[in-house]
Amino acid sequence: MSLGLTIQHGEQERTVSLGGGTITIGRIDDNDIVVPDPRISGRHARLVRRGEGYFFEDLGSRNGSLVERDGDRTVARPHEPQAVLVGDVLLLGDLASPVRIRVDDAPPVADDEYDGGTVIARRSVAEAQHVLEGDIDAPALRALFRMLTDLSGRVDPGAVMARIAGAVLDRYGHARAVTILMRDDKGQYVPEFTRVREGDAGGLRPSQRLVQRAIDRREAMAYVPGDADLTASVAGLAGTMVVPLLAADEVIGILHVDSKRHPFGPGDVAWLTIVGTHVAASLVCARRFRALARAEADLRAENAQLRGAASMPRPMLGNSAALRDVLKQMERVARTTTTVLVLGETGTGKELAARYIHAHSPRAAQRFAAINCAALPETLLESELFGYRKGAFTGAVRDHEGLFVSADGGTVFLDEIGEIAPSVQVRLLRVLQEREVQPVGATRPVAVDVRIVAATNRDLRADVESGRFREDLYYRLAVFPVRLPPLRERDGDVELLAERFRETACARNDKWVPGFTRDALTALRRATWPGNVRQLEHEIERAVILADDGETIGVELLSPRVTGEQVPEVSMEDLPVGELRIVMEQLEERVIRRALEANGDNRTRTAEALGISRQALQAKLARWRDRDV
Repeated sequence: MSLGLTIQHGEQERTVSLGGGTITIGRIDDNDIVVPDPRISGRHARLVRRGEGYFFEDLGSRNGSLVERDGDRTVARPHEPQAVLVGDVLLLGDLASPVRIRVDDAPPVADDEYDGGTVIARRSVAEAQHVLEGDIDAPALRALFRMLTDLSGRVDPGAVMARIAGAVLDRYGHARAVTILMRDDKGQYVPEFTRVREGDAGGLRPSQRLVQRAIDRREAMAYVPGDADLTASVAGLAGTMVVPLLAADEVIGILHVDSKRHPFGPGDVAWLTIVGTHVAASLVCARRFRALARAEADLRAENAQLRGAASMPRPMLGNSAALRDVLKQMERVARTTTTVLVLGETGTGKELAARYIHAHSPRAAQRFAAINCAALPETLLESELFGYRKGAFTGAVRDHEGLFVSADGGTVFLDEIGEIAPSVQVRLLRVLQEREVQPVGATRPVAVDVRIVAATNRDLRADVESGRFREDLYYRLAVFPVRLPPLRERDGDVELLAERFRETACARNDKWVPGFTRDALTALRRATWPGNVRQLEHEIERAVILADDGETIGVELLSPRVTGEQVPEVSMEDLPVGELRIVMEQLEERVIRRALEANGDNRTRTAEALGISRQALQAKLARWRDRDV
């Protein structure tokens, strides 16, 4: 027999009559029913013949499917077939205006006969709470109570399944084997536990058709194979039971019991129906406990790994030849005790380079101490570097050991070394020459073992020639100079860094901004970046803050200093006052509304004038409209 279907797609309507084992539905041409609609997946769904009837199965489509029967709509769960009856309507794709497939003619789905065998008893698992009304005798209740009591508190899924199988085999002396199937990550029901009565042969794989029927109908079934039933899954059996394990209206597994001596009856169905509903909760709890235990173990391992890597610096990200050459130099000098002078423009990552050298050195387990020499006045810098003794000056109420002593055995990073005063230069020279410091107010020097890494964006050679920086100190510091390349010399690194900064900015600001438009990446590549990596990081964070959730960063979200546009002068009196995010949103709204007015409210021309997509413009207008409601 065949299926008679009426397909409604927009204003078009056509009628087809199809037969065969499988009827596929989808957008691409090799389907049996082709629906050329972008809302329909290439392989959207199929109609599968089982016995005399047909079943509808969604194949995991992007926009999903519904089945409408007698005015009620149910969601077609992916890969869970359900019977198709005359009058049913299949709704595919966009639920607001779906593609409709009405079933005009369909063969009946067999109810009590299945592949030549007979379903002699069945019961809805959802109605298990009514089973106790006279269907179960006292011995059965006692057996059920013992099993449920024994399951209480078990947290190992294997132990739970073993107890269930044992209770079923104890209850039914004619039962030969018990198999428990559980749903895997792909939605398939696969055998996870089997127990065979001692002395019997191994268990058979449960009939997939019986299993699917139990899932579709949420029914426990007692089945007797017929003379024509030659399927391997039931051959030689006197009877079999298939029971869905139901938890919160979800079939999480299947309990399958088979017998070679005599079939199961209605009373057996009643007892196993209660088992199917109550043991499902125990299985869910045990599986969740196992998942939590594994997750905890993974977190502990990850935490240990992170603790071990805590001393490692943030990696210097980049694939350019210029950066790779510098990294090789730093790795080589890191293995020595040589003093390193890191040179580079503002924002190139000089402190990051110093931490990289420390992390790759034999001193990595010791302290890394950093100080910005330009941030402290001369006297305070001396105290912080060299320390002081109690009473050395007013306010010195206790000894202070200073940075060099506290970092003994480790690395001291002196940032902005070119800014230190001449008196500090003299004392620093002594540290480099003698490896000892003299705290303020102390009568004896203190020996120290530290490695010094200094950094500057100044031209120290020019400062030496002008007399501003000591020549002997310069040569002590510049034993191994390392020049960090500016961002404009790091070919290809801008996109890599921009992606990393986008990810960290999204995490820091709890937003989802999926990426950059092609024009935005072009603008980022062409920018000169006088502030180097630091400027790029701040630029990307600003763009992430301005972007809406789910909106790609376009060139319109980049600052004019990056895109090269001229910024019109705005009177300070016209600027809003408040938090930066709110002020930027207000200015953005003013600009867009002015552009709309200038273009006669034509959104397409307005979007082109603003350099943004029409979808982005509509999203912003919708947000403001919702706000004003």
